[in-house]
Amino acid sequence: MKHPYFSFTAAFLLISASLFSQTTKEEFIKNPRHASGIYQPYYFEITKSTPAPKDYKPFYISHYGRHGSRWVQTAETYTYPQGILGKAHEEGKLSQLGESVYKRVDAAAKDAWNRYGDLSQLGAQEHEEIAERMFFSFPEVFSTKNGKKCKIYSRSTIVPRCILSMAANNEKLKELNPEIEFIREASDRNRYLNNRYTQTKKDSAYTIRDNFLSANLNVNLFISRLFTDQVYAKTIVDNPLLFMRSIHLIATDIPCVDSLNFTLFDIFTEEELFTLWQGSNMSLYYTCGPSGINGKVVRDSSKLLLKDILDCAERAINGGDISADLRFGHDSYIIPLLALMDINGMNVRTDDPEKIYQVWSDFKISPMGVNLQIIFYRSDKCKDVLVKILHCEKEVEIPIKSDIAPYYKWEDFKAYYKAKLAE
Repeated sequence: MKHPYFSFTAAFLLISASLFSQTTKEEFIKNPRHASGIYQPYYFEITKSTPAPKDYKPFYISHYGRHGSRWVQTAETYTYPQGILGKAHEEGKLSQLGESVYKRVDAAAKDAWNRYGDLSQLGAQEHEEIAERMFFSFPEVFSTKNGKKCKIYSRSTIVPRCILSMAANNEKLKELNPEIEFIREASDRNRYLNNRYTQTKKDSAYTIRDNFLSANLNVNLFISRLFTDQVYAKTIVDNPLLFMRSIHLIATDIPCVDSLNFTLFDIFTEEELFTLWQGSNMSLYYTCGPSGINGKVVRDSSKLLLKDILDCAERAINGGDISADLRFGHDSYIIPLLALMDINGMNVRTDDPEKIYQVWSDFKISPMGVNLQIIFYRSDKCKDVLVKILHCEKEVEIPIKSDIAPYYKWEDFKAYYKAKLAE
């Protein structure tokens, strides 16, 4: 009996990879999830799965996954607006809306205390569900029937949210097939997971963002909605843009946290949400994406990771005993990898900051739990090994000629990416 996750029908069409990262203002506003941007919780969408060519079966998976949903990393994000609103509350200077915002920011800050950057229960659940769908999508890889062995090499960065994401994934796979053997590792020795890079123009990226936001946001209007005394507000809010951005960042993360049952998005207008997201999106594009500012530096930093993917796959193809290589890390590592691999829609460059969202959107490129799955297929009747790439469990295309795309010959795949490593 087919698992219910995979009762595909013709009604579900594969989203065209060429349109993948394009976003319109209307699309953004229509879907409240998108307002979380890079903090958008993982959302699984059933799409058409192209059948493998005749007689081909999956035998190996190479994977990289970002940790699941989490709390915001820095205490200051919470304590800065909490302190300002708390003082204004004590002095009776908040509007009715301001009092409501204070209560919600205070509740979020108390919930996040000493959990900064930690994986939430939702984040663990996201990885359990990804693992379960992987298991039922490619049962041949995880099978131990008729004496077949399934050994998985699973490794993570040393950051707890990544380790716990790996644990959630592995525990679900072990639950589905207790005979799976695991090798687990969380070590900074795996530098290809924890690729470090120095962004020579990082400050300029944030300057571009802040200049854009200052020009396109009426921050004083936002503040006027929270305070009854605007002269007082100017004395207590020392950095109005940072104040607004901090509350917005808390708002984007609330959907990631199971313990909070309210929103902060309602305090912003649709125009403000769209503008604030553009600012966050452009700063991420400049610091981690395929931009002209830091793009080459961050892409080059992923070459060790790409080399590991190729080397591990070569061993698996040539008789190695690993059925899957599972890697768990961060958005700042998978985003450069996606650009380096020239995955359609994820490597587009523009020099106009106000047009970035039209070609590159963080919630599409790297939501919480984003995963890259490279599936390897072989046939007893043909010597060619085939490869298919999934991004967030959706088929994507790469610039390699293939009459059977989204399937590609391993030899073509390997040659293309070895050339990328040599650049």
